[in-house]
This record gives sequence, structure tokens and C-alpha cells, in this order.
Amino acid sequence: MKILLDAFPLNAPKSGVGYYTYHLLKALSKVYKNEDEFIYFYGRRFSKNIIERPHSVDAATRKTLKTLLRDPYRITQPIKEFIFRHGAKKIKPDIYHETNYVLLPYSGQQIVTVFDMSIKRFPETHPAGRVKFFNDYFDKRITNADHILSISEFTKNELVEIMGIAPEKITVTPLAQPESFCRPSYSEVNQFKKENQLPDNYFLYLGNIEPRKNLITLIRAFKHFSNTNHNIKLILAGEQTWLSEPVIQEINNLNLEDSVFMPGYVNEKDLPLWYAASLAFVYPSKYEGFGLPVIEAMATGTPVITSNVSSLPEVAGDAAILIPPDDIDGWASSMSKIANSLEMREQLIDSGLKRAATFSWEKCAKMTHDVYETNKI
Repeated sequence: MKILLDAFPLNAPKSGVGYYTYHLLKALSKVYKNEDEFIYFYGRRFSKNIIERPHSVDAATRKTLKTLLRDPYRITQPIKEFIFRHGAKKIKPDIYHETNYVLLPYSGQQIVTVFDMSIKRFPETHPAGRVKFFNDYFDKRITNADHILSISEFTKNELVEIMGIAPEKITVTPLAQPESFCRPSYSEVNQFKKENQLPDNYFLYLGNIEPRKNLITLIRAFKHFSNTNHNIKLILAGEQTWLSEPVIQEINNLNLEDSVFMPGYVNEKDLPLWYAASLAFVYPSKYEGFGLPVIEAMATGTPVITSNVSSLPEVAGDAAILIPPDDIDGWASSMSKIANSLEMREQLIDSGLKRAATFSWEKCAKMTHDVYETNKI
């Protein structure tokens, strides 16, 4: 079978969609390398090689470009579609898999992955250009899909409710932590802390710095917590992608400049150590299609506190502390329990490791390939 996949998300620093695309492509190639031919579209060219990530501009430059180009899709999308349309005609794949919401123009069998409906539920938490692009393209083209992949039962239900898609047209293919993610040794963690000048004890958030992640609530909860726990810090790791200024302002308003740190984007190879070096991973997001960092943290032996909304209870199961996203006292209290109870930390570590073991990219790849087989020409 000849399979054409959109690898365009790999051109940017990997976050949710980029992680999915990279690890799915790698898993498919590994499991089915002797059966299928995989061709990847990078927006300007086609290739039979998976590129982890080309060299790109730094975060500050990307942020400036996003400010100047408020609707970049208006420029980039027509070029991308022109190249894809002509290339796909020559390649003639048995199936085309769009890995990132919006199907490109194609007349053959096509599958699309949808991660969440946050742009529909919370358009104010996205840049205006992205919302306009999504509404112009996604709504019109989703009906062209022969089948849809969603990353959770929650997202599947959202597609049924919001877009009116028949449930039988959607298959859930849960995400997973990278194969390399495991619990580091005590000595590795201590060495990592020393090399990166990290505090002895800290709570970690990891993800994009943007409104939907609900970080202002986390900062306020940490302020309450820190009134009686002065030596424990909070690290907010991730790229400042959209409307991140209020987060920085809240840190300043609460005089937490010496207690809350923002190291920026963290490379995947270092993620297990960032997680494992923390007291717990805290993820107060108001809306997630899956919540991949929750499983990543569990796989590295890190206790997890997360929100009890959207897909997060589905992913975390009974292996995390679940708190309403806006319950400041609840978040502060949970951080105190984690900080002061070794027994609770060990219990969450054990249940988290078991929970993470139920997810794998090989499973995701096999479920995805089953959909290819059912829908191929």
C-alpha cells in the first residue's frame, strides 16, 4: 500500500500536533516498513524520509513573525495546496492521511486526524488568523474525509456533537509517550538538576504558554501554597505561543519573580529528566483533546495533578489527583499534600507507571493502519 502523509507539522518546534505526527510516522514506518511505501509531504516538497525537525528560527523571532503576520495562512495555504495537488497526482497514493485537521485538495481516499474542538469551544484562546483559517477550511473539508481519527473518546464525542459527524465514521487512536520515556535513576536526576541549576524541589508545568492552559489559576494557587512552603518553586516550561503576557504579569503582580521560573521550550530528549526531577507535574488545562504531558509525566515516575475536565480524566484514569480547573484552593491543597506526603507521592508514582504502560505508539500505529486497510482504494 502506498500511503501519503502530511508531515508539515514537523517544520515547527514539536508541540501536540508535531509530537503526534513524528511519533506516528516513526511507528508506522517501523511496524510496516516491509509492507507499505510511505511518502511524506513537508509543505514545499515530498520525501520518503522522516525529518525530526529542520533547523528553524528561534522562539523570539517566531513570536515577532506571528505578531507581524496575523493571518499567515492567507499566504502559505495556497502555495502549500498548489504543490500538494500536483504532487499527489504524480504519486497516486492508495490513501492520503492528513495529520493536522484540515484536508488538502485530493480526490482519492482520505483520512484526517482531529485533536480537539477548542477553536469551536474557546475561539478567544486562539489567534484570530487561526480561527478564521479553521472556520474557512476545516468546516468545508471535514465532510470529504472517508474516515476520521480522533485522539480520545472525548474528542470523538465533540465531533459528533459540534460537527454532526456520525460516530461510526470516527475511530479513536490514543496517543502515547515516546518509547524512550522511562524513570531516570536518582543519580541522573541529581546530575540534571546540578547541570541546569534547578531548585531542589519544584512543581512542573510543561506545555505551550497560552490561555487555554489556565496558568493564571495555577500561579494563584501556587501563591497560596508558597505562603507556607517557601522553599518549593514552580517551573512553567514551554514556548510563549499566544497571549502569554498575562501569565508573566500575574507572576509580577503576586511578587513571585523569585519563585516561578519560565525556561522556555524544552527539547524532547530532556523531558524525562525535567519531569522526574520535579515533586509533581501540574496540568490545570481547561480543555484538552488528550493531554499528552499527563502520560509522559507518569511514564517517568512523576506524580500528576491535573484538571477533571475534557479528556483528562479519560487519560489519567485513577492514577492522578483530579481537581476542577478553577478551584484555586483545591490546587493549593493538592500541592501541599504532594509536598508533605512521601506515601502519596509513591502511590501516585506506582499507579502512574502502570497507567502509562497501557499506552504505546505501536498500538496507535496499528489502530491507524487498520483504518488505512479498511479505507484504501
